[in-house]
Parts: sequence; C-alpha cells; structure tokens
Amino acid sequence: MNTVILLAAVTLYPSVLFVGNSYTQASGGLWNMVKQIYDSVEADTLSVGHITAGGATYQNHWNNQQLHDEIHTGNWNTVVFQEQSCMPVIDPAATYLFGDSLAWLTQAGGAQPVFFMTWARKNDPLMLEGLRAGYSRMGAAHSSPVAPCGIAFDLIRINHPEIDPYSGDGAHPSLKGSYAAACVVAVTVYSIDLSSSGIWQPQEISPEEAEILRQTANMACSSYLQPGERASR
Repeated sequence: MNTVILLAAVTLYPSVLFVGNSYTQASGGLWNMVKQIYDSVEADTLSVGHITAGGATYQNHWNNQQLHDEIHTGNWNTVVFQEQSCMPVIDPAATYLFGDSLAWLTQAGGAQPVFFMTWARKNDPLMLEGLRAGYSRMGAAHSSPVAPCGIAFDLIRINHPEIDPYSGDGAHPSLKGSYAAACVVAVTVYSIDLSSSGIWQPQEISPEEAEILRQTANMACSSYLQPGERASR
C-alpha cells in the first residue's frame, strides 16, 4: 500500500494525524483544511499529518507498520480514522475488528482516536443509516468522538439542494463537501466556533455558500449525540 505522511510542524500540542483514503485526500487534503480553519481562529498553531492511500480500509491501515510506528512516536494528541466508504455497510464485522484494533493502538500510544463518519453515495442516501450505525458503534465502544460528516452531507442534500457536496462521481467530495467535512471535524475535535470573525474558507467558495456550509456543519454536530451524551440522556 502506498502511504504518505506530511507534517506541518514538529510539536506535541495540539496535533492531529489523519488516517484514511481518497476521501481524506480530496481537495488538497482534509488535514490542510482543518489546520487552516483552526489557525484562523485560535492563538496557537495546529500540527497536522496524514497517512493515506486510495481505497485503503481499516485493515490496510492496521497492516501498515508505518502507522504503528508513527502513533508510537507520541507526536500526536489525536488520530482521525476514516474507513473505506462502503465497509461499515457491506462488512461491518471487518470494520469493527480492525477499527477496534486501531483505536486500542492509538490509546496505547497516548492519543485520542476519533472516527470520521463518511457520507452516503449521492444516488443512495439511505446508505447513511448503515454508516451512522457503524461509526456510532465504534465511538461508543471506545468512548471516542465521532465526526458526523455524513450527516452534514445529508443535511445539505435536504436543505440546500443548490449546493453539491459531491464530485462528479457522486462519491468523492467536491471542494464544498470537503470544506463542510473539515468544519465538522474542527467542531468535533476542537470545538471551533464556526461563527468566528475571519474564519478561513476556500477562495473558490462564495462567502454565502461558505456560511451555509458552516451552519450545516454546526447543525450536524449539534444534532448528533456523541457516546457520552447518549449515555447521559
């Protein structure tokens, strides 16, 4: 499996490693978007990195010694895991087996695992039900946050059909979709206030659409009950 890692800075805090595939790689890298959102509103600087490969599953990542070595460096506070887009629906047992292993590896390395809930295919919105169940199970099993990016995509579909978060294949994110996902991750992991003045957005997205995407990200995060919230209600 081809892997690549990019470090924005060598620092222990705050720092986040993204582990995924082409969904994470799209639009110049989700890690870069999250960093720019964070750095635009916070006083400190976010250190980011990634280990990604097209089509990679949790199993592929578990079998990648580079990932084990990187997590054990102790350089990362947080590791965001994105499973291959269909696996939680077509083979949830494999997602749980290797997702559990990755979460335990991360916790043993002193970092917090976060699960990146992907989105349904454009022509199959009901796919979200299986994705939500799979990632929610992972979050609950490890008391770990879940970034509900798939819910944000669904809310865009329902409330703002004029905005297309998908690329031409109806699966990968467009720039707008990647920005919405980055906003969700920024809120989930760092409680970023997306209404902050001067918050970063891609120049190719109009201010009006960027505001809609940020509001939708907030809505997705506020409507999704994290594992600890579910237990307390």
